[in-house]
Amino acid sequence: MPKPATGKKNHAKTEARLGICWLVDGKLLIDSAPLSECEHYGDHLNYPGSHIRVWEGWQQVGKAPAETEYEEYARGRVLCDKQGKKFTLLADTCILKQKHLIATIKKELHLPKQTSLGTDPHYRCFHCLHGNADDEE
Repeated sequence: MPKPATGKKNHAKTEARLGICWLVDGKLLIDSAPLSECEHYGDHLNYPGSHIRVWEGWQQVGKAPAETEYEEYARGRVLCDKQGKKFTLLADTCILKQKHLIATIKKELHLPKQTSLGTDPHYRCFHCLHGNADDEE
């Protein structure tokens, strides 16, 4: 009976990842990197890409809507405490209030069940910041 594959290639499939995400028209868009390739940011490890640069790149290839700004949609980021390897998902409440989205993010990034959830002023969509424009007319 063959042994399961070992080594870096197999490890990369299950290694936790850090990343950024958006909720665009009900669809979750995620960009991520393995924990071993993430950058040091104070006491944390952080995904090396920025929301604005990833968004602009995705617009060029048609993955993100053209003629929109990266901050228009609900977004978030997963980071990791270097000391205790504790993961945190910081996101807009439009993402955090939907359990299936949280489950999808955790699954895609190979995050533990104990991943903390939180909000951050950086990750608030236009709808949450300004209310629904249709309601104001």
